[in-house]
Amino acid sequence: MEKIIVDNSVLFSSVPQSNQISAIYRDIAELTELLIIYFKQGIETGEYCLWISPDDLFAEETKNELKKSGIDVERFINSSQLEILPAESLHKNILTLESRITELVEKGYEKVLSKDFTGFRTNFDFTNLGITIENYLGIYKNVINKIAFNNSKNLTFLYTFPLDELSGITLLALMEENSIVVKRKRKWKYLENLEIQTEFKKTLIKEKNESEFLNRVKNEFIMNLSHELRTPLNSVIGFSDLLLEGAFGSLNTRQSKYVNNILISGKNLLEIINNLLDILKLEAGDRSLNYEIVDIASLLTDIRMSLLSSASNKKIVLELKIDASIENIRADKTKLRQILYNLVSNAIRFTPKKGKVTVSAFKKENMLEIIVSDTGEGMFKKYYEKMFMSSTQTNPSTTLGYLEAGVGLYIVKNFIDLHRGKIWVDYREGKDSTFTFALPIDSAEGPLSRK
Repeated sequence: MEKIIVDNSVLFSSVPQSNQISAIYRDIAELTELLIIYFKQGIETGEYCLWISPDDLFAEETKNELKKSGIDVERFINSSQLEILPAESLHKNILTLESRITELVEKGYEKVLSKDFTGFRTNFDFTNLGITIENYLGIYKNVINKIAFNNSKNLTFLYTFPLDELSGITLLALMEENSIVVKRKRKWKYLENLEIQTEFKKTLIKEKNESEFLNRVKNEFIMNLSHELRTPLNSVIGFSDLLLEGAFGSLNTRQSKYVNNILISGKNLLEIINNLLDILKLEAGDRSLNYEIVDIASLLTDIRMSLLSSASNKKIVLELKIDASIENIRADKTKLRQILYNLVSNAIRFTPKKGKVTVSAFKKENMLEIIVSDTGEGMFKKYYEKMFMSSTQTNPSTTLGYLEAGVGLYIVKNFIDLHRGKIWVDYREGKDSTFTFALPIDSAEGPLSRK
């Protein structure tokens, strides 16, 4: 029968004997809750805990939640019993992932022995992998099976899977091979009885199919509506350009000002529509990249020219600083342009009149780094922690204060992840902000397979 875990603190010790446990979660809140339970138990039982976090912002948020659960996080970090590693360092390149995972597990084992910890536990999250999820899971299993641990030491690996990214076939395979931890009726529990597993499979697949159908209908409606809006909007932008160019006669100063405002507002609305369409494509699983050689200096110049009118309208100086060492980069030009456009346009939006926005580009080792800084007022920390999340991952009632940043940052983060890059933010609360992102200059290995 299905065993209901009343006390979550003993959840993982109640799972049948296995060093590999799979868990299915529906959203980021469930994932956070599950990891808190998992690592809290490991710390309390004296195990070395290697927490692999999606990014620094998620790590900070979960550290705060761990503190609320009664764990002195800083003390355990200082004693090396708890370590937090960003998932980006794993480089989800299937060709090199196995050696990286082997290295992490072996180092963890060494720490367990040298510091006399009772065991070792870590986690691996399977997101944005699509149909290759089975291949990645196989790599993790191969590595773990090769590592021989002392029988007196505990060893636990938690695999977490977002429900909306699991195919029906993968879901069934997980059910058959692993101890599955799920949340049902507000309680985390595991399934061990075949009859209960079968019933739960049907429930999950039905729920997933219904959710996918509703999302598909919603997305198709929004995409059709967006395309219908773009046609008249492009006419508004085109005729505004013609008027400003004097194609139908000269305009006086006041007329030029108002036509320019129409042009800027039209372009802003078009940007919102394009971002909306990009999000729908991402949520529909479209994560393809079309690589080509991109001239960074030329692309940055084009971005500056396209946003110059918005900056000039607020008397903002828009400056480019392109290092002479900059080379061409292999990337998806359309997505890279969207990354730059969104970051620079947001910087202009949040910079007051007579301010300055600076875009710097330079080469660092084999990476292209681009920095977008402004002299704006920034945002509060609680908004920075959620800025890269989609609207479906946040509570709208708590996010209204930063929604003006637009959906653009969610797209920026996803497009950079697709390029195997990373993005981070430096800021002073209530003051200026600096966004930095880095992309591999030569992306020939790994990502080309995602065409």
